[in-house]
Amino acid sequence: QSKANNTLSPDRRMYYYSSHDYTVLALLAMLNQQRDVYINAGSALIYELHRNPSTGQLTVQVLYVDGDSPDLNPQDIDIAGCDFPCDFHQMMKITEKYYNISDWEEECHWERTRS
Repeated sequence: QSKANNTLSPDRRMYYYSSHDYTVLALLAMLNQQRDVYINAGSALIYELHRNPSTGQLTVQVLYVDGDSPDLNPQDIDIAGCDFPCDFHQMMKITEKYYNISDWEEECHWERTRS
């Protein structure tokens, strides 16, 4: 959201994160991509934010690279409920339940024990 609003500080063109296979599976699940497959080492999930220079419209393109693929070519990921490329604001609506959490204890089914 900060990148889209030009309020990101420090502003960068790219961010890289390293994670485990379960994190990649969780990010795919956020996009309604249910995969009962093994995520190979070296696999990548790429989120690209594009701004149309004429209209200023923001779109998101999600790509997956299978680390075991011989050519390592990125494959487009279809985002359920969104056209291709996906409108940024529509993507935010689709994924809101995963990032707009107000009660973490309820979300994680965690109860405090009293001493």
